[in-house]
Amino acid sequence: MAALLVFQRLMNWLMPEALAGELHTRKRVQMFIISHLFGPFIAAPIPIFLWFADPHPFPHVLILAASIFGFWPFLALLRLFPRAYTQLAMLSVLNLSFSVLWGSYNYGGTSSPFLMWFVLTPLLAFMYLGSNWTARIFVFSQIVLGLGAFYGFYLAASFPVHIPVEEMVVAGVLSALGSNIYVFMMAAYYSSVVDSQSELIKEIERHQDTLKMLTDAKEDAERANGAKSEFLAKMSHELRTPLNAVLGYSEILLEDAELDGRGEQIADLQKISAAGKHLLAMVNDILDISKIEAGKMALYLETVDVDKLIDEVDATARPLAFKNTNTFNVVRGNDLGSIRADATKLRQAVFNLLSNAAKFTQNGHITLSVTRAAQADGDWLEITIADTGIGISAEQQKALFSNFSQANSKIAAVYGGTGLGLSLSQNLCRLMGGEIHISSELGKGSRFVIRLPVKVEQLSESPVASVVARRMPKQDDEEFLRDAEGDAQERQTGMSGMTGHLPNHDKRERMLVVDDDRNFLELAERLLVKEGYTPICTDAPQSALQIARTVRPAAIFLDILMPGFDGWDVLAALKSDPNTASIPVFMISILSERSKALAAGADGIVMKPLDAAKVKAALAGLKATRNPKPVRRAVNH
Repeated sequence: MAALLVFQRLMNWLMPEALAGELHTRKRVQMFIISHLFGPFIAAPIPIFLWFADPHPFPHVLILAASIFGFWPFLALLRLFPRAYTQLAMLSVLNLSFSVLWGSYNYGGTSSPFLMWFVLTPLLAFMYLGSNWTARIFVFSQIVLGLGAFYGFYLAASFPVHIPVEEMVVAGVLSALGSNIYVFMMAAYYSSVVDSQSELIKEIERHQDTLKMLTDAKEDAERANGAKSEFLAKMSHELRTPLNAVLGYSEILLEDAELDGRGEQIADLQKISAAGKHLLAMVNDILDISKIEAGKMALYLETVDVDKLIDEVDATARPLAFKNTNTFNVVRGNDLGSIRADATKLRQAVFNLLSNAAKFTQNGHITLSVTRAAQADGDWLEITIADTGIGISAEQQKALFSNFSQANSKIAAVYGGTGLGLSLSQNLCRLMGGEIHISSELGKGSRFVIRLPVKVEQLSESPVASVVARRMPKQDDEEFLRDAEGDAQERQTGMSGMTGHLPNHDKRERMLVVDDDRNFLELAERLLVKEGYTPICTDAPQSALQIARTVRPAAIFLDILMPGFDGWDVLAALKSDPNTASIPVFMISILSERSKALAAGADGIVMKPLDAAKVKAALAGLKATRNPKPVRRAVNH
């Protein structure tokens, strides 16, 4: 074992670094080193025997010995000139041919026991040089030229007889033994190389099988993830549609109850509304998480005024902080300026953290601080939410940003929650090139820091361009026009039963509402009537353009998610028609797609569930656009 270790160290020392990198070259050089180390030892008994057996050994035995022991200097030359390995290998093969033919010429000629060594020359040449064409030509040439010279010397002076052939028995035995030992040694090493290559090939095949299994598993996982995302998208839509109706009608009933002074019903309706909003928020969070995991969450970048954003967050979060008798402070740095980001997603991330701080802190302090820091890779915005609440242990922090993760079951039972808020906030920040960091100590409070680059890069393309390319059916189709007019008359006839309780229609502005959900249309109809407008509702998006041409509404409220022709199709058709292009359009959606709506030509977006406050805000924005010097602004609720 020790000898093998010493031999391995010697091999590593003799191996030039320039030739050790490539596997096949390294194997050839190792073969070269081994043969040159042991070859002279194996062949040494032959010149020793000849020296004593030949009465006149000088100079031919000394020349043979010099050529045999001349293999050792090749090792030193290899260390000195590693880039000349090919030339050295060729010289070594020529030296071997000379040794064999010189010994055979002087001792027996074609009957010489040393001629068997000549078989080794092509074997070693290919081991040293490989099987390229240069090696093939060289090997063939040196065999032909060597044997030709051997025969030429025979013709010129015949073979000398230094030792009779019958006295060459010992030399023959030594030659056969040495050549067989040499071939055995090289063959054993070559077989080990082949075995190692076979194992390598088997290992590669195993890795290929594993890679195929992983690829198949990845494809299965992607299909399952796609099916999950599609299921969540469909289910969330199916859940939110009735939830919007529940919230909308509960708001109407709550207003009526407040006007009539029905105290018991007010409390019950408030509970219904709060429970519905909680369930809607949870469905929204699940859908957002699913979209992020599927890589389908798009960024809608805009220039955001940081001070204005903080004012909005302050107005929303302060009541939450006061609910648990907490103090709420806002600390602003100098020159906050603006940030290029997705305002909705940034506001959502900040509000989630503030909501958690308000929930887990009682009779304490909550601080929102915002600073802008210049760094080598550009300016960064840091939003810090610090509280003096219950805090989070180091162990609990490890899984804090995982989906459905909460500190522990006791905290979840006391404070509630789904464990999605922090995970969603972290994913939203990472989508914008930032991250949320936490430092907390159990019983002393927590500190969350949102770090975002001031210029967020667009990580996913907004699919606005595809919207403009889609169009409605041809409006000169007679059957289509008849269906549209009939639908409009049907909807207006359906409203005629209410006209006895309404002011004169001539003094009321018309509002067109397009949605495939009849429950939502009834809810919108009631809300618009309360606000003093004449609603014209249709659940057929194909008829929207003809109705708009006919009644010329003051504004159009257009749902986005509809079968067949969706809201983007209708919007594109309205804006491409000169008769309806100037009519303000508000998109109605369960998703926050404000930037996409504005880019497609809408005047704003109203988020479902629809309520009186959102309608008033949208219509207030509409009135602002009707000033003598109109300033077009978007309303996002």
